[in-house]
Amino acid sequence: MAKLPHFYLENQVYFITTTTEGRKPVFAKEEDALILWNVINNQRKRERFHLLGFVIMPDHLHLVIIPRGGTRISFIMQEIKKGSARLINRLRGRWGKLWMDEYYDYIIRDEEDLREKLRYVHHNSVKKGLVEDEQRYPFSSANPKYERFLFKAW
Repeated sequence: MAKLPHFYLENQVYFITTTTEGRKPVFAKEEDALILWNVINNQRKRERFHLLGFVIMPDHLHLVIIPRGGTRISFIMQEIKKGSARLINRLRGRWGKLWMDEYYDYIIRDEEDLREKLRYVHHNSVKKGLVEDEQRYPFSSANPKYERFLFKAW
């Protein structure tokens, strides 16, 4: 598979999607989803990006972020994937790939575009039939318990 082209623009909001290897439902296990959340949050606390929204689905991840301090999306994704794979593989006593190599990124154009992407991210768990109310999904920024971690862009 050819590598996807990625563009980096300073101080832009990005919508990012990445999937697990073979679309395996790795994050259906709450313990594994919590590991991924902790890796994401640790990268946020290291000031690699501002977090505007996210959802951890059983077989994929959506993020809405603003990279900080010149940190490139490729580095952020490498750290999230590498860190979560290492910890989950160690916990499960296995080795090997957890994530697909690539990810998709999209530069948010304006406030309405941002609102649309956040609606998409937050509604993903309802659309897939995991919950009836997006605020009840345990690994989504739609859940009020994550409000203190989120950056307000506009």
